[in-house]
Amino acid sequence: MIPTRTKVSLAALATFAVLAVACTNVSTSSPAAGAGAGSVPDNSGTTINFAINPWAGSEANVAVAQALLEQKLGYSVTTKKIDEYAQFPALSNGTLDATMEVWPSGHAKDYKQYIQGNNGVVDGGKLGVVGQIGWWFPTYMLTDHPELATWEGLKQDASLFQTAESGSSGQLLDGDPSFVSYDQAIVSNLGLNMQVVVGGSEDAELTALKTAYAKQAPILMYFWTPHWAQAKYKLTMMKLPAMSQACTDAAASNPDAYNCGYPPDVLYKAFNQDLQTKAPAAFAFLQAMNYTNDDQDSITLDMQNGMSAGDAAQAWIDANPTVWQPWVDAGLAAQNGGSPSA
Repeated sequence: MIPTRTKVSLAALATFAVLAVACTNVSTSSPAAGAGAGSVPDNSGTTINFAINPWAGSEANVAVAQALLEQKLGYSVTTKKIDEYAQFPALSNGTLDATMEVWPSGHAKDYKQYIQGNNGVVDGGKLGVVGQIGWWFPTYMLTDHPELATWEGLKQDASLFQTAESGSSGQLLDGDPSFVSYDQAIVSNLGLNMQVVVGGSEDAELTALKTAYAKQAPILMYFWTPHWAQAKYKLTMMKLPAMSQACTDAAASNPDAYNCGYPPDVLYKAFNQDLQTKAPAAFAFLQAMNYTNDDQDSITLDMQNGMSAGDAAQAWIDANPTVWQPWVDAGLAAQNGGSPSA
């Protein structure tokens, strides 16, 4: 998934790290002993309505949640494909009950308006998946060029990435021009002999990566995690200067001054404020749902390889009972009158 589909303001970029901490402080208590035992509750009269945003990770999260809510907690589930920005009003008015993957760097305004403003939406806690934009290259390049682990290596190795499009400079391949990118500013402010070439789409980047990987050729590209390509290829993120207050302060008034790396996005879930009352077991389950980038990437890679989201989610569920059983136990504890939160 690309972290957000439109350019985020630098003011939001400067503040979202604080929001990432503030919006992920939901904790869950251990379920009562034996809570996972017994028959599946009959919650079929209650329907949980999920948002699916237009990227594979969102669809994978919902497919896992849907399967377990139906199979283990007896709920009915519906889904709605919806833009990530349009979902917040729908969560607020109760049209939707839950969204499972919010990238805080693109939603500082929504967090303030809907969650901090008590406007119908509550923070559902961390998903466990951490988003990270950066400059990525195939790990095989480190064998002959270990200096590429950090941006300083480009001072001597820029020519490795030279292409017809980049002229006498090395090429840094970007994707869709609407993606959040400060690459040209970073290149300029770090004094690198690199040319940012916009491929035009995520697919263009993936095609270039596939071609380079087949030839074991050099490529440096704006990319991100989570993404199914992280499971298919061995990729390394080049270390850029750490994000700092000085960097974001300077860039807030002049975007061309941005000279640091991209911050991590601690992805979180968001629910309609009435979900806990409407469906306490589902609320507790979804609050507890937490897995890793590798978990999500394995599901989306199966989807990329032709499996439906439901089948890919079921394959992951079958292989990882120790990961999801605590989520179900939290739901069963709430079903039986326990509190889902500490």
